[in-house]
Amino acid sequence: MADYYTYHKETLNKRRRRRAFIALLVVLVLLCGVAGFFWFERQSAALPVEGTSTPAEPIATAEATAEATPVSAGVAATPEIAATPAPAPAPGPATPEAAAPYTPARLLPAVDTAAWDTLTPVAQTIDTEYLNTDHRMVALPANGTVSTSYFDTVTFLGDSLTQGLELYDAGIKNAKYCAYKGIGPNSVVNGAACTDEIRGVTEVPLDALVATQPDYVYILFGTNSLVVPGSEEGFIAYFDKMIDMMRERLNPGVLYYIQAIPGVQEWVKDNQPGLNNERIRVVNDLLANLALRKGCYFVNLQEALTQPDGSQIDEFEVKDGIHMQPSGYAAWNTYLTTHTAWNRRTAYQGGNPYYILGT
Repeated sequence: MADYYTYHKETLNKRRRRRAFIALLVVLVLLCGVAGFFWFERQSAALPVEGTSTPAEPIATAEATAEATPVSAGVAATPEIAATPAPAPAPGPATPEAAAPYTPARLLPAVDTAAWDTLTPVAQTIDTEYLNTDHRMVALPANGTVSTSYFDTVTFLGDSLTQGLELYDAGIKNAKYCAYKGIGPNSVVNGAACTDEIRGVTEVPLDALVATQPDYVYILFGTNSLVVPGSEEGFIAYFDKMIDMMRERLNPGVLYYIQAIPGVQEWVKDNQPGLNNERIRVVNDLLANLALRKGCYFVNLQEALTQPDGSQIDEFEVKDGIHMQPSGYAAWNTYLTTHTAWNRRTAYQGGNPYYILGT
């Protein structure tokens, strides 16, 4: 039986052999690397450099040929005709490949990032126009229910549909109104004098709006403008200009809410072809896209006032199929109180819906 010293000696021998093997392996790898390096250098030196040519064999002259060839007796030596060297090609215009080394083309255009963290205006690089967004995807979602005092600093701008909010007790009585029968955004832009039958005054809508000094402006136009088919483009253009004019004259902190055009009864299109619910849906899409471009909120009143097919809820119907009974204005009122942009300073019924640690 081997003792400790014998086992220790064997272990040391194994360790030495293992180290010797590793050292030999490292030396072999290094030798292979050095050999490969010299071989690569030799191959590179043997290759001709681009743009140079291998020296040609010297051209034999007639005299040299005569000296090298013996002349037979009685036969006159005929001197060999010297080879004529080929004419060198005439120098032509330098090609781009010969003039400069190859540079790979950029996959993307160069971007100037020198002033990325400044307020210096830069050129627009993408299309920011919204053209086909469904109005239902743009609309404000349901939020906490605001208290009645929220509407103390709200001004409604619109036509006779908006007048019902002021006229009926089911509407919103504490807000201010610039609502005039039969008008559209073109009347506001053109500064037309309009009559409010409820208040019994004739005024220029934009001047009257500025006089109310609102914190929030709720806008609803379209029913009168769409009576004539094919008027969508002009309607949106006037609406766009109207927003710009209001921003020029109102406080910069005012928030703008663009309300969707409510649907009408299906039979209305028989007398007024422009007021069919499919067309109203398309124009609401355009209004929602306008709200995105102009930084306004879009309120989808159709959720509260129309059926799934886009037509007016039958319980709200009146004789003309366009305006509504007080029950319709009650639904309108409720929808507005539950669809506002959240603000931690706003008073909500039942408390702030996003109350977190006193914020």
